[in-house]
Amino acid sequence: MRELEISCAIHESGLPSPAVYPAETEDVLIEIDDRLGFVMDRIDGPSMLRVLTAKPWKMVQLACVFARLHRMVHATTATHLPSQRERLHHVIDRIAEEVGANTAAQIHTAVDALPDGDAVCHGDFHPDNILMSERGPVIIDWGPATSGNPAGDVAWTVYLFRHGGTPPGMSVVQRLVLNAFRRVFLFMYLRAYLKKSTMSRAIVKQWEPPIVALRLGDGIAEERDLLLQTIRSHFSSGEGADAAD
Repeated sequence: MRELEISCAIHESGLPSPAVYPAETEDVLIEIDDRLGFVMDRIDGPSMLRVLTAKPWKMVQLACVFARLHRMVHATTATHLPSQRERLHHVIDRIAEEVGANTAAQIHTAVDALPDGDAVCHGDFHPDNILMSERGPVIIDWGPATSGNPAGDVAWTVYLFRHGGTPPGMSVVQRLVLNAFRRVFLFMYLRAYLKKSTMSRAIVKQWEPPIVALRLGDGIAEERDLLLQTIRSHFSSGEGADAAD
């Protein structure tokens, strides 16, 4: 139901996203084989990531498209979206036992110190969530979308490019190539985004600690050690108190 409401709100805002068709049932959901769901437009076309992989010489062009789409998202407001700040606080509460009560309290304080906003924030903006259809790029996977500050959304995308995992089965050389590819694309995306925005790199960097905590809440085992290490480096003053507890 939450994803249905968010998907409807996003499509009604005019952003390039799949149309949603609520069912004519009491809860507007359909049920197939005891599973609930809802109907959306089928979007035909490869993801931007697949296009990048097949045609790496289009990296500059696609990085600019990627940045333009992200700015478009952040220039939009929509009703009935969850609060970005409340989502962060909820996740911090969930990981409090893992990071320690004192550190969790510091992350809560850091979140409250950051500026709020009412822009649409996708919550998981990366090239695999953009489908290159015949009618143009379409953004998908709006489940994590919130209303909040665009800098937090950009910081999440930056984290994914810098630290996101790689597909299983890749060799060491393939991983090195992929990571180099990501760094170049990230550089071009940020340059294109910030060039036509009032946002600065310093503001994006301020969102790193809560974004790392948000990522830890996803429970990705292979990233856990790095995330905990990063959180401790940001909030080292509280670590000793947690250890003493």
